Amino acid sequence: MVLSFFDNCGVIFQYYLPMRISVTAAVFKDVMNMFLKKFKEKRPEMAKRDWYFHFDNAPCHTANSTKEFLAKKGIKVIDHPPYSPDLAPADFFYFPVMKKMLEAWRSSTRASRRSGPGREGHSGRQVL
Repeated sequence: MVLSFFDNCGVIFQYYLPMRISVTAAVFKDVMNMFLKKFKEKRPEMAKRDWYFHFDNAPCHTANSTKEFLAKKGIKVIDHPPYSPDLAPADFFYFPVMKKMLEAWRSSTRASRRSGPGREGHSGRQVL
C-alpha cells in the first residue's frame, strides 16, 4: 500500500508500506509527521500560509486520536462527504498516474520483497 500526499503542483510525499501492514491511526500519524517535514522542505512558502488537508473517511483518518493529532498540529481538514467520489480530485487526475507508477514499482520490487527486511512495525519506504 502507498500513502500519497499531493497538491495542485504534484506529488509532495509518498510512503510505501510493507505488504500485510494495515494503516492504523498510529501508522497514519507517523507517516503524517514524515509528510509534514517533507511538505516544509518542498513547499516552504505554502507551509507558512493557511492550507487545508483532504482525505477520505477511512477509519485511520476519522479516529479520535488522528483528529486530536491534526488539531494539535494546526492542520485544517476539509470534510469528505460519504459516497461522493465525484468530489474527490484524486479520482480524476492522480489515481490514473499512480496506477502506472505502481505497476512499474511492483515489477521492480517483486524480488526484493521476497528477500527484503523483516516486517516488524511499519518499516516502509519513503519516496520523494
